[in-house]
Amino acid sequence: MKKHSLAVITSFLLVAGIVAAQTAFIYPSFAEVHEPVSLPGGSWTWFIDRSLGGTLVDGTVRLLGVEEKRRTWREGSVTFYYAGGPAAQLAYLTRGLGYGLYYDLDTDSGRLVGWAKISNRLNQTLRFEKVTFIAGQVPLRSGAAPQMAMKKISRSMDVEAVGAPAPAPNYAGSGGGVYRYELQSPPPLEPGVTEIPFIRSSVEPVYTWSYRGGFYRGDKIEFNRGYTFAATAQLASGLVNLRSRGVLLGQALMPDTAKNGRVELWLGRDPEGKASRRIEVLRDERKEKSYRVTTTVRNPRGSQVKVDISESFSAAKLSLELPRDAQRTPSGYRYVFTLAAGAEKSFVYTVTLRY
Repeated sequence: MKKHSLAVITSFLLVAGIVAAQTAFIYPSFAEVHEPVSLPGGSWTWFIDRSLGGTLVDGTVRLLGVEEKRRTWREGSVTFYYAGGPAAQLAYLTRGLGYGLYYDLDTDSGRLVGWAKISNRLNQTLRFEKVTFIAGQVPLRSGAAPQMAMKKISRSMDVEAVGAPAPAPNYAGSGGGVYRYELQSPPPLEPGVTEIPFIRSSVEPVYTWSYRGGFYRGDKIEFNRGYTFAATAQLASGLVNLRSRGVLLGQALMPDTAKNGRVELWLGRDPEGKASRRIEVLRDERKEKSYRVTTTVRNPRGSQVKVDISESFSAAKLSLELPRDAQRTPSGYRYVFTLAAGAEKSFVYTVTLRY
């Protein structure tokens, strides 16, 4: 009887948020919460709040720091049987907490600020001593945990945070294909969405015209416009708002990018981004065709632009005579150069296609 009473008291202290501060590992669509508990000997019952119970992920509720023997689910509670203690951690996955990312990029200054949008769907304010954001592809295939008449417990999951809120998470390394960012003493996570600066970085965005496609026989090609830069930190995937002089240029999706990796943010066609083409037919036979192609690019803008052209060819055998500074690729070529404001550049290549 005393053992049962102690279990009830310990459970009450846990749900009342009186135990030591809890931590959370937050993923885009779920979170893993660790709550320190002081256990009685042999068994302990956890009474699950109704708002949390409907979000638990099956097969993820467990006690850390003890050797579990079995668990019994009944009437909105879980009874754990174990050896060891008293110090342990209650761990579980919940779909009631998750986050999304977006970035603001000032293309003039190169200032990149990432924001984490933390969604709290548990209908109560949460306070954590530490939050770790996990970025990357983490599949979760389990369904909901057993649903059994969860009891309505009048309480808060709040645990007082320690110290002042930190301005942004710190990169905590990578492993297993994911990035980790730690935030010590985060602000309270109220029901709804809380936005926290995720990363602040300085990059060097370069305005770029790009053409990537097959061999085009028309008299002009049109470029996509965008910005490219080298990542100065590990960047998790998210939507990027690109602005210049306070004006929104558009939004682009950035994939997970390792430090020093190339980031490409494409925004669609540029009305001024065009190149004229002149194609001379040198040979036109059934099994062999040869062309000399002259491409002329002019930059009418008041600032420089980077030009990135990639063409591919379909043939059994391909021969190419390219400008010295162009790059041969397995199926064609890539030519990258920079045009100053008002400048013009022409280049010529010869291609022979054998079928």
